[in-house]
Amino acid sequence: MSMHNIRFDFVCQRHVPLYEHLCNQYLERSEFNISIGAESEPQTSKIRYFIEAFAPQAQLESLADDIASDFLLSVWLLDTHIQRIEQHSGQRKPFNIKPLHSGLPLNFCQHCQPKFGDNQHPSFGNINLQCHHCMGHEKLSRDEKSLTQTDIAAMANRLLSHKSLPLPILGITLWLTPPAAILSSTIQPSTISQNADEQLTNSSQTNASMTKTIKYQWPRILVCNPNSLNSHFIVNDSQVLALSSIEKPLLRVRPSSEHPSLLAPLYDIQFAENRLLVILTEVLRQKGINWLHVTSDIEPHTSQEALLNKPLRLASINQHWLPITTLSDGSIPLPTNVTCLHDEHHYQDDQHTFKVQSTKTDINWQVSDNSAKSSTSALTLPPVLASSCAEDSNTITNDITTSLCALNAAVLRCDPNKNHHKAQFVKHAAVLYFSQQNACQIVTLDSQSNPELFFQLPTLPTSGYEICHSLSESPQKSLLDKFKQLFPAEYNQLLDLHIQADDGALSQLMAVATLIIGAYPVETAQRVTVTELADKFIALAMSHHGNNAPRIDFPLTKGAAHRSLNWCKTLGTLMSFKLAGETNLAKLAFAFHDSFADYLSHWVEHLDQNIGVKQLVIAGSEFANPVLTERVQLRIGKNFPLVVNPLLDLDGVNIAIGGLYLKQRRR
Repeated sequence: MSMHNIRFDFVCQRHVPLYEHLCNQYLERSEFNISIGAESEPQTSKIRYFIEAFAPQAQLESLADDIASDFLLSVWLLDTHIQRIEQHSGQRKPFNIKPLHSGLPLNFCQHCQPKFGDNQHPSFGNINLQCHHCMGHEKLSRDEKSLTQTDIAAMANRLLSHKSLPLPILGITLWLTPPAAILSSTIQPSTISQNADEQLTNSSQTNASMTKTIKYQWPRILVCNPNSLNSHFIVNDSQVLALSSIEKPLLRVRPSSEHPSLLAPLYDIQFAENRLLVILTEVLRQKGINWLHVTSDIEPHTSQEALLNKPLRLASINQHWLPITTLSDGSIPLPTNVTCLHDEHHYQDDQHTFKVQSTKTDINWQVSDNSAKSSTSALTLPPVLASSCAEDSNTITNDITTSLCALNAAVLRCDPNKNHHKAQFVKHAAVLYFSQQNACQIVTLDSQSNPELFFQLPTLPTSGYEICHSLSESPQKSLLDKFKQLFPAEYNQLLDLHIQADDGALSQLMAVATLIIGAYPVETAQRVTVTELADKFIALAMSHHGNNAPRIDFPLTKGAAHRSLNWCKTLGTLMSFKLAGETNLAKLAFAFHDSFADYLSHWVEHLDQNIGVKQLVIAGSEFANPVLTERVQLRIGKNFPLVVNPLLDLDGVNIAIGGLYLKQRRR
C-alpha cells in the first residue's frame, strides 16, 4: 500500500477564523498524521493556511472530500491548491484563536442549515439546533433562543398580512413592498417603522441631532429565494459567490432592466445571515416570496449588539473585495515598513467613531455607533495637519489630514523579518481619495515625505437655483439658455434641486449631471436626494455596453493654493450633448466616468514627472462605485499599479489607523 504526503493550501486575503478553527479540528484526526500551518506573504499581506497529511491514496481521497465539504467559501479566499510534498513543514499544535472573534462561531454551516432551514426536514424551524461543527447555537441571543417554529411561522403570517414586520432583536424591519420612507425620497432621514417618528421624539436625543445621525438608507433587499436571483438582479459569478460566502455580505447591484417592481436604480442585496432569517425566508419562499425590503432601525430599544452586528458592505477593488467601512472591532499586525509615530488616534464620521491604539505587536481598533450615545460624548475629530497651502478664495477646505491618513494606511505592510533601525516614512506617493463624507482630493508626498494638495473637487452651491446662476455667469450661458428653452421640465427639475452640506462632492456633480441629461422622471413630484440621483447616474453607466463614449471635459482651474475643477464646463459639455440630440443616456453616464478617469490619468502622469509616483493609492467610499473603479483601473492601473491595504477598508478604520503615522504634533 503506497503512502503519500499531500498538502492542502488555502490562500486568503486576510485571516479567516473558521479556517483556523477547522485546521485545529483536523489536527485531531490521528489516522492521517496531520500537521497544520499558516504562512504570511509580507509584500501582499496574503495568508496561506495549509493542512498536510500522510496516508494511503484511498484515505487521502476521502480526506480531500471532507476538506472540500468543511472549508466553506469565504469572501477572503483567493485560491486553493492540492500538491504532493516530500516532507511536512507544519506544526502539530493547534492555532491560538482569539476568543470572541466576530468571525466565530458561524451562525450556521452546511451541517446544520439543511436541517433547521429546509422545510422538508424534521428539524425545520428549530432555531436552537445544536451543531458541533460551527457552534452556531451559541451565537443566538436570549430573545432568539426563545423562538419556536410556531413563533416564526406567525412572524411570516404577520408580514404577509401587515406588509411589514419589525424585528427589534435584529435591529431591522422587513417589508413586502418598498417602505414609504425610501420611496418618498425626502431630505429627512429614512424613517423605519410606522411609529418611528414617535420613537425619535421620545428619544433622549433631539430631533435635530437624529436628523444628522440617520443618513439616507440605500434600498436594501433580503433574498428569500437565491434561485430567483438572476431573474431580478444583474449579478456576475464573483458576486454570486460572495453573496453565498460565510460572511453573507451586502453587495450593491442594479435590478434587471425594466423590472416591474424593483424601481430604485441600485440595491444593496444579501442572503439570510442568521438562523432566524434563514427559517423566516424559507417559510416565505414556500409562499412564493422571492425577496423582501429591509430597513435598519435605530431606536432607543435597539441593542448595542444589533447596532454593531451590521452586515459587511463590500466593494470590488483590484480583484479584491474590500469593506467600504469596517463596523466591527479588530486588529492587524504592527506594520514594519513605516514608522508608527503615535499610540492612539480617533476618527469620527457622521455615523461611527473609530478609535485605534498601537502596541509593540499590533494595531487594535474599536468601532462605536454614534447614534447609540449622546452626541455630546463624541470623541474629538483628528487634529488638523499643518499644511503649506494658503486658504483659497472659495469655500474649499484645505485640510488634507484625512487624505494623508488614507494614503498612510494603504501602504502599510508587515514583514516580521525586517527590523528598520532608522525611521521609515512614506515617500514618492499619491492618493486619489474620493469620499462621500470628506473632501475629494489628490494629495502627494514627495521625496522628503512633504505633503501637498494637488487637487480638490469643489462642492457645488446648495441649491439648483444657485447652480443655474453660476452657469449663467460663466461662458456656458448660451448653452444654459438653449437648454432652458428646449428642455424646460429638466431645467425646472434642476432649479428644485437641494444639496445637503454633507453630500459628497463627486456625488453632487453626478446628481446634477443626472438632471441635465434628463435621466430622472420629470413627473416625480417629491424632492429627491443627491444620493438617489447619483445612484441613478451610476446605474445608467453600469448598463452601458461597450467602451466607446464621447469625451466630457474636466478642466482644471488653478487657485491661489491648489487646483480645482471648472464644473461649469463639465456640466456645459453634458448640456451640449443633450442639445445635440444624444438620447443614449447610459452612454453619457459612462462617458462621464471614463472621461474623469482619463483626466485623472493625465494628472497622475504630471505628478509622476514632478515627484516620481512609486505608490498610487485609491481610497474613499466613492470607490464603491464599480464604474469609477473599473475605469480608473483601466486608465491608470496599467502604468501605476493601484495600492489598497487588503487588511483594511476604504473609508473608516483606515483613516483612524493612518493617523498613527501622521508627522505632526499633537494639539
